[in-house]
Amino acid sequence: MPTCPRCTGPLPNTLTRSRTTTARNLPICPPCASHEAARDVAGHAPIPPNEWPIPHH
Repeated sequence: MPTCPRCTGPLPNTLTRSRTTTARNLPICPPCASHEAARDVAGHAPIPPNEWPIPHH
């Protein structure tokens, strides 16, 4: 099974796309997508892909 590039967890068949690029072409797992959305709502900058993988959240 492929892994999520953001957290190295399993990457399910249902993918979401990272908010860190305008093209949103980086597939990430649903928990990472939720974490990115929560950071956005809280006014925090996204964690850039060059700082991935991040610890599990």
